[in-house]
Amino acid sequence: MPIKQSKGVVIRFVALITLIVLTILLQTALQNHPAFLRFYIRNIFTPLQQLRSYSFNVLSFSIGDIIYLLLLLLLLLITIRLIFFLFTIRKNGYDFKVELLRFLLFPVIVYFLFLLLWGGNYSRLRLSAHWNLESLKWDKTALITLNNELVQKMNREQNTPIVYTNLEGTNKIANALYHACYKDKIAQLKVKPTSLGYMLNYIGVQGYYNPLSGEAQFNRFIPPFMHPFVVSHEMAHQTGIAAEDDANLLAYVLGSESNIPEFRYSAYFNIFIYAYADLKERDSVAAKNVYALLNQQSRNDMDTLRAMNRKYRSSFRKFTNSMYDEYLKMHGQEEGLNTYSDVTRWVYFWEHSTQKKADLNVCP
Repeated sequence: MPIKQSKGVVIRFVALITLIVLTILLQTALQNHPAFLRFYIRNIFTPLQQLRSYSFNVLSFSIGDIIYLLLLLLLLLITIRLIFFLFTIRKNGYDFKVELLRFLLFPVIVYFLFLLLWGGNYSRLRLSAHWNLESLKWDKTALITLNNELVQKMNREQNTPIVYTNLEGTNKIANALYHACYKDKIAQLKVKPTSLGYMLNYIGVQGYYNPLSGEAQFNRFIPPFMHPFVVSHEMAHQTGIAAEDDANLLAYVLGSESNIPEFRYSAYFNIFIYAYADLKERDSVAAKNVYALLNQQSRNDMDTLRAMNRKYRSSFRKFTNSMYDEYLKMHGQEEGLNTYSDVTRWVYFWEHSTQKKADLNVCP
């Protein structure tokens, strides 16, 4: 191999090792040094999120979706070239080595950017970190209590017909609720409709946050009664809340404490989905008794969701769920997808704690 070509391979190899070391150092510092984590949140994530919000909120389409598409095409191109050079390695040995290093560099670069732009937030303390969790017991009795209370609240909300606003209106209300909670320490929040269309229905995704662009995307095909909670959940990620149960908790607290009927009902309904499923698994008779008390409109809403899930059921969903389950476990959420339903416990503590709600501090 000519000296010039050999140098090119060495430079790329050194770049790969250097980036791996930097990634490990960054992750280690975030996880083990609270002072560095505070520096990251205050001086890296927050300014970058504000800049991205200022730049991209004016656009009606998602820059993040375009970034995902370009990254996928780039990875496909590198893979095709790598396979081609592998089968012609005698003739293209140098090109194969270069393409192999590019193939290895690709995920390292993406993960480093993910960690730098948002992923470091996985090292934050949980919202319940300072709660007095020993004051209340979480068991089947508490779960039944929570289910009954949610049913009562949904029944009360449905005494008067609920009118749902459009996505623009939902965004404005949710953004105002967050800024009232955070005292304007966060960027302006906005959730955009995804450009992925019905694809999200087939993989069972209601919304997602793009760490590279700082944008939150929303599946506009889900029913209106889901919109306020899902939008609020994705906005939680924009504020730096990484854990899924924390994002659910914050969406519940802001919705249930608001004076907006559609936000209150959406909060109660979404938590009921988790609480009822958990109770049904533990005690089907108790779950049946709870459901018998539910108003007809909320039953219709439950049926609407079931029908949607049946319509878009696919084997691909199992694959994507499995991948996301592993992703969550890799980032400290040991229960994977089950982390979402952990919110039932936190909601119960929120509603029954002897601490004042102001002291529970859900807005960091």
